[in-house]
Amino acid sequence: MNLHPFIIIITGVLVLLWAYAALSKLFNLHQFHHALMTQVFPRWVGKILLYALPLSELILVGLLIIPQTRLTGMYSSLLMMGAFTLYVGGAVFKIYDQYPCACGGLFARLGWYNHFKVNIVLTLIALAGVILMEM
Repeated sequence: MNLHPFIIIITGVLVLLWAYAALSKLFNLHQFHHALMTQVFPRWVGKILLYALPLSELILVGLLIIPQTRLTGMYSSLLMMGAFTLYVGGAVFKIYDQYPCACGGLFARLGWYNHFKVNIVLTLIALAGVILMEM
């Protein structure tokens, strides 16, 4: 079975995800900054993430688009989605002392539980991409 079309589809989904995530943050930088300042981590971490997150997401888009770096992009997508899923899971399972606010975009409208479910699916998609590319 030729898995190439599945890799292209997974790559497309992840490129759209990361491009949307980065651009929604950059086009609403003030709102994103405010959201980061209300998270459960220290404010200095939020100041770093204000630029590091959208930049990382744009780098992921580049890695995924270039065939020679696509596997690195898949692994990086899996790592980032895994981290985001754990963070959202912390909100869902009330692990934090304070309830973090959502960071905007479509996910802010979903609520934490649905956001968590979507993140799990996206993490599994990234995992499938890694597995298919490693075959």
